[in-house]
Amino acid sequence: MTEERKEFDVVADILRVAASGSNENEILVGCDLDRDKLEKYLPVMMLLKLVSVKKESENYYRTTTKGIEFLRFYHGLRWLLWGEDCDYVLVNTISKLKKEKKPYYVR
Repeated sequence: MTEERKEFDVVADILRVAASGSNENEILVGCDLDRDKLEKYLPVMMLLKLVSVKKESENYYRTTTKGIEFLRFYHGLRWLLWGEDCDYVLVNTISKLKKEKKPYYVR
């Protein structure tokens, strides 16, 4: 992880990776984080109800409705500030994810 990434960027990355349900290793690789950073962010994100956890043989994390709303506002603000150079397609993808009703551990 580069030092230039801001906290909101890290939170958004975690929520993006966990949108369809992910274990800790998938989040670590998908967000380019080390375990210490992940252990710093996940408990706070669970406390704020941005992610939920399902405990099986290993923990599976899933972005909640509130987390999806965070992503929508985050990417909307980035698009508003920086225009078309920002990935606005992700906002549309998030809208589609919100409508899916399948269990988060099913990909």
